[in-house]
Amino acid sequence: MNKRIFIIIIEYAWIAMGLFCLIIAIRYTNKVGADNVWLMYLLAVISFGMFVVRRMQRKNAEKRNRNIS
Repeated sequence: MNKRIFIIIIEYAWIAMGLFCLIIAIRYTNKVGADNVWLMYLLAVISFGMFVVRRMQRKNAEKRNRNIS
């Protein structure tokens, strides 16, 4: 598999994990209250942050590779 495709798949895995954690957190907030689900919200924020970081890293690497060629 091409390295670029693998990196893109990992990016979207981070965003999928963030959405999953956010949905679970919202569901449990409605059931048990916000006191017990703060960790799921934190995981969602971290996952979205990792998506942004990985995307910026990929874009910068692609830009560097274009300038070298």
